[in-house]
Amino acid sequence: MKHPLLAFLAAVLSFLTVDAHDITGTWSGILKINPQNSMRLVFHIAQDSITMDSPDQNAYGIEGQLRYLSDDSLSMGVTGLRMNFTGKLINDSLVGTFRQGPFTLPLTLAAGVKRAKRPQTPQPPFPYTTEDVTITAPEAVLSGTLVVPEHATKPTPVVVLVSGSGQQNRDEELFEHKPFAVIADYLARRGIASLRYDDRGYGKSKGLLDNATTSDFAEDARAVVNYLRQSGRFDRIGMIGHSEGGMIACMLGAEPGVLDFIVSIAGPAVSGAEINAYQNKIALINSGIDSLHAEQFETALLKALRYRLTNTPLSTVSDEQLLDIYPQRDDSPVTRNLANTITATLTMTTIQPWMEYFLRFDPAHVMSNVKIPAMIIYGEKDCQVPPSLNIEPAKRYIPTANVRSYPELNHLMQHAKTGNVDEYKNIEETFSEEVLSDITTFILSSKE
Repeated sequence: MKHPLLAFLAAVLSFLTVDAHDITGTWSGILKINPQNSMRLVFHIAQDSITMDSPDQNAYGIEGQLRYLSDDSLSMGVTGLRMNFTGKLINDSLVGTFRQGPFTLPLTLAAGVKRAKRPQTPQPPFPYTTEDVTITAPEAVLSGTLVVPEHATKPTPVVVLVSGSGQQNRDEELFEHKPFAVIADYLARRGIASLRYDDRGYGKSKGLLDNATTSDFAEDARAVVNYLRQSGRFDRIGMIGHSEGGMIACMLGAEPGVLDFIVSIAGPAVSGAEINAYQNKIALINSGIDSLHAEQFETALLKALRYRLTNTPLSTVSDEQLLDIYPQRDDSPVTRNLANTITATLTMTTIQPWMEYFLRFDPAHVMSNVKIPAMIIYGEKDCQVPPSLNIEPAKRYIPTANVRSYPELNHLMQHAKTGNVDEYKNIEETFSEEVLSDITTFILSSKE
C-alpha cells in the first residue's frame, strides 16, 4: 500500500550546490510538509551531475537539472514537475527554499547522510548460503534469492516469500525496512530455507504490469513454487505471504498438492470492498473528521461499491438514490464532500484492473478450501487489514488454522503507537521477534 506522500515527493527532484569543489558529495535534509508529515531527502552532487534519493519513498537516483551555480548560490528545477529549489551556502549548511506548485517550504541540507536505524537488517558474515536464481513464469521473468541453511537436506523446509500490494523488491523494502530479508535471515539460522524475489516489473524482474491483477501475481508465485519442486532439493514447500501476499498464499494453499503449509501475515479474510471502505474511514478520521461521520461514510461507500460492482455505472445519481445509499448525509460541508465521493463511485465508468479484482475478491471461497497446515496472523493496531474485520472470518473459513492477533503490532508487524502508515518510517523495529519465533515454531512443527 503506497505512501500518501508519493505524488508530492515525486516533485522534489534535484538540487545542486554551491562551489563544485566545496559542495560536491552527499547532502541530506528533512522536508517538513506539515506538523504530521515529513520526508528525508538525500542529494548526491558531482561537478557535472546531481541525483536525489528519497529513502522514505524507496526512490533512488532521481536526476535533476542545474539552472544556476556560483561559488555560494544555486538554483535547480525538475522539468515537467513544476519544482524548483534555490539555496545558499551558510556556514556548513545549504539553506534554501523548495517550491512546487502552490507549495513553498524551507529546506536545509547538511553534509553527509543520516541513515535510519534498522538494527534488525541482517549483516554479514552469514551462517548460510545465498544463491541468485532466475525463474520463468508465464508472463514474467523473476529474479530472486534462495537462502539455504548450513547442512540443509531434503527434509529441510523451504518457504516462498510473497509481498503485499504495489511493486516491491525481494526484501519487501519500505522506509529502509527490509522485512523479507529479516525473515529469511531469522529462518535460515533456525534451519528453514527461503526464496524471495523481486515483483514482476521491479528490481531485476521483468513482466507486464498494466493489466496485472492478484491472479497474475499468484501465477508468478506458483512459478516460484514449481521451480523449487522441480529442483528436487526440498520435500516440504510452504509460503509466507504479507497482505496481498497472504491472499495469494491462501489461493495457492487451497489447491491440492501445490503447497505443504502457509503463513498469512495481515492477509484479508473479507472482501476487498470491505477493506477499501474501512481504509477510507481511517483516512477520514486521521484527517480530523469525527468518527461518527467517518463510520457513516464507511457504510455508504461499501453500499456504493457493491452496487457499482454488480451494475453498470449510473449516468447521474438522483437525490433518492443517494439518500438510499447515504441516508445520514446532511447539508454540512463534510457530508456534501463525502456525498460527492459516493456519487463519483456510482458513476465511475472504468475501474483499474487490479483494483476491480481486489474489490470483487472474496477470500471465503479459497480460504474454506485450505486443508493444509495454516497460520493466520494479524496485528491489533493494523489500520490497513484490521483484525476487527478479519480474524473471525479467518477462524470460520479455516477452522484448523492457527489464527493469532498480536497486541501493539501494526500492518508490518512492528510494535506501534497508532498503527498509521505515517508511523512506519519512524519505528526502528522491522519485524516483531515474537512473531518470527511463532512462525518458526509453526513451520518446524507443521509436518502432516
